[in-house]
Amino acid sequence: MTETLYKFGSFDAMSLFDDVPYQHPHLWQIEQTTAQPRLVLAPRSDQIALLRALSRRLPEPYYVLYMLVTARGESQEGRYQTTEPLFREDLEHFLESFQAFFERDGRHHLWIGSVYSSELLVYDNHNIIYAYGPLPTYQAVAREFGLGEGELVMPYPHTHHYHAEFDASVPQLLNFTAWTHFPLQEGDDD
Repeated sequence: MTETLYKFGSFDAMSLFDDVPYQHPHLWQIEQTTAQPRLVLAPRSDQIALLRALSRRLPEPYYVLYMLVTARGESQEGRYQTTEPLFREDLEHFLESFQAFFERDGRHHLWIGSVYSSELLVYDNHNIIYAYGPLPTYQAVAREFGLGEGELVMPYPHTHHYHAEFDASVPQLLNFTAWTHFPLQEGDDD
């Protein structure tokens, strides 16, 4: 697998037909939602390493929701939620096992939540992590990773890439643990 595989792109200023890999400006910002504020993290790279570090701040055990929003015939689109809670060691093994797939292919979103609290991490197909819960704790992790405070501007238009090289990763991921399948909900493919 080559380093040229990327999940999220923007268009080159010289051409509206050739997209290039897009890297966020390595920042975080607080965003107010209708329910509560959340931390939006837009790292340049190493999203899974950051997600792992953030997940260590959530109380165990965890649930994982894997949203397959664009299938390529390898599995059925939908929401896949872990049937049994995962503990830290299993969660970290899961994230490490599928790191390249998560970071380089745009067919999915990934949620990690604490079973016994409302704390939640959402890693989406734009390479952005949304963190709900103790914002000062998450901000400290962001600073440890060298992210600075700033305003995220999403490139428009942008692209999402789905690579044949990762088609086998979906069945492997779905065999990692037991999952319960639910249909996608409106807005899941945003």
